[in-house]
Amino acid sequence: MKKVLSQLLFAAFVVALPCAAQSQMMASSMPGAGPHGFDWAVGTWSCTNMMPSAMGGPSHQSLTVTRTNAGAIMYHSTGANFDNTWYNVYAPKTKTWWSPFIVSDASFGTESSSTSGKKMVWVGTATNASGTSMQIRDTVTYSMTKTTDLGEYKSGGPWKEQYNVTCVRT
Repeated sequence: MKKVLSQLLFAAFVVALPCAAQSQMMASSMPGAGPHGFDWAVGTWSCTNMMPSAMGGPSHQSLTVTRTNAGAIMYHSTGANFDNTWYNVYAPKTKTWWSPFIVSDASFGTESSSTSGKKMVWVGTATNASGTSMQIRDTVTYSMTKTTDLGEYKSGGPWKEQYNVTCVRT
């Protein structure tokens, strides 16, 4: 587990774009646009999950979004018996956002997206706490004050909804 966590964190920091001083950063008004495409998300959010699940979390969650010293955006979501941390890191050469994550139940994975705008689709692979790997997809609708994340997984069949989280800025 420590090896997986260290590999995920290492990947996040290797891919993260070093930034100038925080005061010199300019937030993009379009989600996902360039290396500052998620600066607007920094702050605190209150989240409601319409489909509580192990990987998606409980029905009520608190989300804190911060910028790391290396320039990645770090997300930390907590709720009853739930703790999930993930990063959004930008690879300028491929213009791709990478999002490694780890959940307190030992689930982990990574997703990526090369799109930007009010609606982005993230795809990747996750391994749940029992060790089963699956394809995952998140369709996220963004605004500066509200986001909605429909999480789905695919394991030998069609896509299945796993969680539906709406977060509002507090």
